[in-house]
Amino acid sequence: MQRSAGIREAMHKFFDRLSASDVPAFYDLVDLGEASLVMGTAPGEIVTEEERLRFGFEAEGLALSPGIEHGAWEEGNLGWYVGEPIVTLPDGSKLSWRITTVWRRSAEVWKLVHMHASVGVPDEEVSELQARWGTTPS
Repeated sequence: MQRSAGIREAMHKFFDRLSASDVPAFYDLVDLGEASLVMGTAPGEIVTEEERLRFGFEAEGLALSPGIEHGAWEEGNLGWYVGEPIVTLPDGSKLSWRITTVWRRSAEVWKLVHMHASVGVPDEEVSELQARWGTTPS
């Protein structure tokens, strides 16, 4: 395992192209294989379908910037990135996400295979919210 400038660059390109609503770049950056999956911040937000994976690239006014970067690594044809990007919503409001991503190199190009995004919330508040939403595990 080694630190990876290539993964960091791929993640920054992902942020940049998504922020520009560059839909054609989606196909250069995301692996649409059977294992591709994005787990978002909303309850039940698990996305595997191409149209839904592409949604962020089609959303006007959505922007991502690197924020705090915890690192990018690679080993062989697999790599991963961990960071806390800043998300700017169409209304101009901002929030911080926590993300982990998995990348696969194919023909010397890194493509996103998996992303998991979360929002840091104290456990006590999550418990209260899940109870209110009716999503508390039984």
